[in-house]
Amino acid sequence: MTRENPLLTMIREVCALGRAELERPSTAEGDPDAGRALVQGLRAIGPDGEPSDISLSLALLAPRAAYFDQRVLHAIAAGVTQVVNLGAGYDDRALRLRHSGVRFFDLDLPGIVADKARRLHVTGTDTAHLALVAVDLHTHDVAEVLARAGHDAHRPTLFLAEHLALFLEPGDVASLLAGLFDRAAAGSTLAMTAEVHPADLDSDLVVSTVDDVMFGGAGPLHTIQSRDAWLALFAKTGWRVDNADDADEVAAVDHFQVTVADRPTQIHTEFLTATA
Repeated sequence: MTRENPLLTMIREVCALGRAELERPSTAEGDPDAGRALVQGLRAIGPDGEPSDISLSLALLAPRAAYFDQRVLHAIAAGVTQVVNLGAGYDDRALRLRHSGVRFFDLDLPGIVADKARRLHVTGTDTAHLALVAVDLHTHDVAEVLARAGHDAHRPTLFLAEHLALFLEPGDVASLLAGLFDRAAAGSTLAMTAEVHPADLDSDLVVSTVDDVMFGGAGPLHTIQSRDAWLALFAKTGWRVDNADDADEVAAVDHFQVTVADRPTQIHTEFLTATA
């Protein structure tokens, strides 16, 4: 089993703590306070041994969280009865957006899934509608994992991959997209964040520069591509990006800036929604 990069653990916890500070929607059956309960005791310790300042992440988290929350609400309204949350971490959508007849699958590394299950047990949360699924996306076939977890490949599904692909190797991202397509019945949707660099830069150079400059060679970031490369990857694995050509529908935020080949370079996080 792959050992998680400690920096990724910190990022995961910063995101969880930051999301818990946001005002977010809930369904009539959902628990609007679930996110705060889930993160009790998390500290998000940085490389210096001190707790990270979560306030710095809120500008990134707020639009991203809203985008994915709306995807879930739209899917529920459309009658979709399965939501698969990949790299779910301590996300509370399955609790906050609970809806009769909708089954949620939260996938993450075994240690994270075990800790989330423990936290839910301590709070006495009803999880009858939620499957917590352990998976290592570096080594496991996500299609096989979902099948064993009880996912129904004959019914439409909303797949969520929020702030996940960035931390996977490019080959693992391609395998993930292909595996999800294998489980995607007609009417299924995939919502995903993609880290995008300017089209005239080499992706390997961008990733290696980010690793060296921002993380001293120990970074957890692996997949940053041009927008065209992302769209080509979606197409190759069977997905059609619905908001690829409509400027009004393309959502993106500035993620960070780094100097690549003596040129200040802005890396964007784009929110892409695709159908099978």
